Amino acid sequence: MRALAVCLGFFLVMLDSTIVTVALPSIGGGTATLQWVVDAYTVVFAALVLAGGSFADRFGARRSYHGGMTIFALGSVMCACTTGGAWLIAGRVVQGVGAAVLMPSSLALIRSTYPEPARQARVIGLWGGLAGVAAAAGPLLGGALLAVAGWPALFLLNVPFAVLVLCIGRGLVDPPRHAGARVDVRGLVTSTCGLALLVAGCIAAHPPLIAAGALVLGLFVLLQYRASKVLANGGRRRPAPMLRPDLLRHRALRATVVTGFALNFAFYGQFFLVTLYLQEHRHLSPLLTGVALAVQAAGAVVGSPFGGWAGHRYGPRATMLAGLLTGAAGFAALGACAAGPLPAVLAALFVVGFGIDTAMTAATSLTLQAAPDGHAGVASGLLNTMRQVGSALGVAVLGAVGAFPTAMLIATGTYLAAALLVALRTGPTRPAGDPAGTPVTAGRAGR
Repeated sequence: MRALAVCLGFFLVMLDSTIVTVALPSIGGGTATLQWVVDAYTVVFAALVLAGGSFADRFGARRSYHGGMTIFALGSVMCACTTGGAWLIAGRVVQGVGAAVLMPSSLALIRSTYPEPARQARVIGLWGGLAGVAAAAGPLLGGALLAVAGWPALFLLNVPFAVLVLCIGRGLVDPPRHAGARVDVRGLVTSTCGLALLVAGCIAAHPPLIAAGALVLGLFVLLQYRASKVLANGGRRRPAPMLRPDLLRHRALRATVVTGFALNFAFYGQFFLVTLYLQEHRHLSPLLTGVALAVQAAGAVVGSPFGGWAGHRYGPRATMLAGLLTGAAGFAALGACAAGPLPAVLAALFVVGFGIDTAMTAATSLTLQAAPDGHAGVASGLLNTMRQVGSALGVAVLGAVGAFPTAMLIATGTYLAAALLVALRTGPTRPAGDPAGTPVTAGRAGR
């Protein structure tokens, strides 16, 4: 029951994202508006998830998990009570705040509640597997609810799930708390504004906005570096940095955060385009589109427990490589058969889903193994930050490309580049159940 409680939060977040995507043509308002319905959530999620990880480490992961779930439910009600446009986007922002708090807390709770490596790997497999179930159920539920009740009902569906999580999550074990300084307000402002400008520039194909976003994000990195230096020298008056640059000294963590970015950049950019492609070019109904997307989600349902098993048996590095290469093959096939028969498209969608969850489960395991004691929330927050940055930029960039085969070619190249980085910049790792201990690279620093 405790495993179910800690995994249901991720299930709820994934259910919401897939339901919303399949409903985009029904919401209407033009491509740019639809991109913001997706990216308003992911931009806020990406900008705040590091702060959510810090909050979990300082004030308790269980408290953060429950608080994030409550905020997410309130945002869902706000979305359901709008008629679209700006207020819907505002509700998505509130949902993003809640998700940013609960996501890193869930991973920290897995580590503390299940400290034994083999059991932890199995629970992480369940964590990802429930996300795959949510991805499968989301399009089907979305298509069915759109046919009988309209898109606001898709957001109201989140509320009973949130209540269930709050009721059964009282037995979770809090990890040790890490006393930190005040909230890094400057980090929050610069990261949020920089990412929003960058995404807006990509959606509007506006180079000055892209440049402004890059400059503000550069300022964010500089502020984080300076704050880290002050903290390392014993300074207590300034806030603790959102981003801990010292964590990136670990080669395993560097590999996982880059892999997380690549996984979501290609997958969510593809997911946005496939939804429009199936309804606008293949002329499928929302329900049939949901069935088609459920095939991709079924691949994730299979890939996540496989990733947990393979990571335990062969080590997370080999499993990450296998997942990335499988996903790349799926994207290449999807682009090649875009004008071909629908069964070929469905087969390619299944392969993509299998590849991403295989790789993501392994990357999550490696992140938790490599994280220093007391910093599991920040480390998982860093991974999820890069995942959400990848999601936001993937929707913006691949959506702006427009041409479906070209976008799939970009997605293929992204996964291949990530696989090459993992192969070249990480050393061999031991399986999670190896009595010799944790991955060889987990504690090594270096470039």
